[in-house]
Amino acid sequence: MFDTLVVASGRPAAWVLSEVRASNLDIIRLRSTGPGVAQGRVPVELGVRLFSLTRELLLAAACSAHDPRPVYNTRKPDAAMDFLRGVTLGPPQEGSFIVTAYAPVDSVGQRTIFEELVETSFSRRVTMTLARAAEAARRAAIHAGQRGEAEPFLGGAAAGISANLCDALAGFVEGEGVTGLDLQFAFASSRPVSATTPRSVLVGADLAADLRSGARLLRATAPASEVELLGAVVKLESEDTNQGGVVVVAAQVDGRPRKVLVPLSAADYTAAIRAHGDGQLLRCKGVMSAQGRRLQLDHARGVAVVELEDEGAPPWPWGDWE
Repeated sequence: MFDTLVVASGRPAAWVLSEVRASNLDIIRLRSTGPGVAQGRVPVELGVRLFSLTRELLLAAACSAHDPRPVYNTRKPDAAMDFLRGVTLGPPQEGSFIVTAYAPVDSVGQRTIFEELVETSFSRRVTMTLARAAEAARRAAIHAGQRGEAEPFLGGAAAGISANLCDALAGFVEGEGVTGLDLQFAFASSRPVSATTPRSVLVGADLAADLRSGARLLRATAPASEVELLGAVVKLESEDTNQGGVVVVAAQVDGRPRKVLVPLSAADYTAAIRAHGDGQLLRCKGVMSAQGRRLQLDHARGVAVVELEDEGAPPWPWGDWE
């Protein structure tokens, strides 16, 4: 029986065996092609890059599955980060250089509304979003190259296209030694998907520049999104406190310890002084942007002092901050 499956699929026996064993897993294979990966071995720097880009690609799809947007800056949705923590990686497989990711799928995750099947498993929505978004981004890049402009990327958020996804796809296929990325999807046999869902998406190196152009356009035209910041005030700067000032807040941003500049009004700056003096945390909302290597939160609102023992305030992880 197994030998028959191998012959019928035209795939290696190891590939077929992994499919049979993974009835409750969606499998995503990211096969890089090119002279730099032809033997299935890659230089350390390239290998690190490919695994890092795998993370960025999966995270971009998870963000879009949660809340479709043209770009995701700084803090990512908790649902997307939870999905990423549940994904596992298998050992690289033969045939160029293949990174294999396994995403668990809920045993019960579909319901019918007015005779239409609706996917409720977030993990499955992510893998389907990645398949469809990668194909949509590939088509947009092809059209952009033909037109000589990046407009085909606009309005693609509903399909899962984001600047983050475009940058990750471009990263896979640009540079020396890599000529393409073949994304292959094997959806859990216990949860079949629509026949229209892409099973394979091939992105060539010739699309890298157009994908980068699309990412830049999406970032330039995306409306600013508001984020919440919670951290310790580690520096106060003001020439006149009656006019407000700028504080530096040490906080977790995208799971990393960062220092964020926050310009504040006079009243909010007074609250920051109190938080700093009492050793408490400062909470506020605003629009995050990058200022060189530093982050800045503009248009701060809802500024409040949060005591460490308050419900919802995390134990503070003092350490090294960027």
